[in-house]
Amino acid sequence: MKEEIGDEELHTRLMMLSEFDGEIEGRLKFHKSLYQYRNSKSDSDDWSFRREEHGPLDPGFSSRMQSYEDLEMADVDEDREPHRFRITGKGERFVQGLSKGLSKLKDGFDEKQNAMRNVASRNKGRTGSEIEKDEDVQRAKEEPYQTDV
Repeated sequence: MKEEIGDEELHTRLMMLSEFDGEIEGRLKFHKSLYQYRNSKSDSDDWSFRREEHGPLDPGFSSRMQSYEDLEMADVDEDREPHRFRITGKGERFVQGLSKGLSKLKDGFDEKQNAMRNVASRNKGRTGSEIEKDEDVQRAKEEPYQTDV
């Protein structure tokens, strides 16, 4: 019998990098894509975003990405704008193995992976500013500043 899976087990940020062919240029693009993925699922209550100046932001993003960098699964280049996020070979192997295992062990994993793939394919050629204009992000920006969305 398969079990349900939460976003912490899914390593959503690392998997999203993989779905973007290994690289995302811009923090805004990364945050908005994660937000759109979160909103594409029915069980989105377990992952909160905070409404900030440019819309919804993932409050655990920086610490999680630092952990991936410490484990040599991702490279984060914040020395210039826009920031660049890349998955390493080690990170890609981890994501591939995790995906294979979770597809066999966890209910709903394939749907979550498809939702992530859809967000990535829609946003790959767009900038964070373009994604920020999407209706779902605009609705979140209407919420009071620094509230959970």
